[in-house]
Amino acid sequence: MPIPPHVQARRAALSAIAKETKDVLPGILKQLPHLDATMSYEEDLRETKPLDPAECPGFTLASDRGTYGTLVKVLNEDSLDAAIMMGESLSQQTRASTTAPGLPSRPRNQRVAVLNLASDKQPGGGWLTGAVAQEEAICYRSSLALSLHKQYYPWAPLTGLYTRDVVVIRSSMGSGHRLLLPRGTQASSSAPSATTPASSPSATTSTTTPSDLPVLSVISIAGIRRPELRKVYYGGLGSTMKEKHMFKKQSDRQLTKDKMRLCLRIAANEGHELLVLGAIGCGAFHNPPGEIADCWAEVLEDAEFQGGWFREIWFAVFDRKNEGNFEVFDKALGGKEVGKVAKT
Repeated sequence: MPIPPHVQARRAALSAIAKETKDVLPGILKQLPHLDATMSYEEDLRETKPLDPAECPGFTLASDRGTYGTLVKVLNEDSLDAAIMMGESLSQQTRASTTAPGLPSRPRNQRVAVLNLASDKQPGGGWLTGAVAQEEAICYRSSLALSLHKQYYPWAPLTGLYTRDVVVIRSSMGSGHRLLLPRGTQASSSAPSATTPASSPSATTSTTTPSDLPVLSVISIAGIRRPELRKVYYGGLGSTMKEKHMFKKQSDRQLTKDKMRLCLRIAANEGHELLVLGAIGCGAFHNPPGEIADCWAEVLEDAEFQGGWFREIWFAVFDRKNEGNFEVFDKALGGKEVGKVAKT
């Protein structure tokens, strides 16, 4: 089937954005010598130990000062925009009053960690050819692709990547993919430290110096490609019945939950307390949104993640076509408090 002209035009425009991103990044990163945008490492769940409860920071729920746990929110937002908003709104809160006293002083990482819904076969998915999934959206706007090295691919099913330093250099596609830093801008005399969170600027305004650009960390995990699904009917009789899709194989559901556990372990081991997660496998890989949301809800209540390992978790479920994914995730996870443990 021929590709419609408007799709060809969009792909060409995004390919040009990708080329410009690759062209401007070296000059920007040269002015940020404290960051290493090419550094990443592989992690395999089978080689990653379960979290040690003795090292849990024990974040206190704002709604109940007598309980450790994590607040979950669901936003209909682009992942990077959500991360920047999270950094602006939460990173400056006083940590000393929200964590458990007397626990080991594992260094905390106030940088927001973002889940990249990655391709397990191609670095950055189709970002160089104008694709528009979540991973590509991150690559158009940031330095992420520099850390997705070819030797990592293809991944094993229980593998993920961690990139510590990801610099955001563009606004979102909906905001015109404008460069946050005009070409030729000189470095500021003061640069942020390697632990500086993703705070100012906003995702839609220009900045003045490289040191003002948002810096995030990214965890790249790939969903299952086109798993076998089954239809389930519920909610009435005859014409009033509704249908939804679920994994046909229980092994696919278990594998998906293991991928989620890997993501949370990487984040916790790197000391992250603020996470932006997403609808892993939904979209191009055709995983069932309801099942994915339920799997996240179940994993977040695993005994391993009890006790307030994270201050807040936001799910960025960008449903620009109103296909219902945001509503599904909001119903399953929005406003929930997970991993709750009463203080003693």
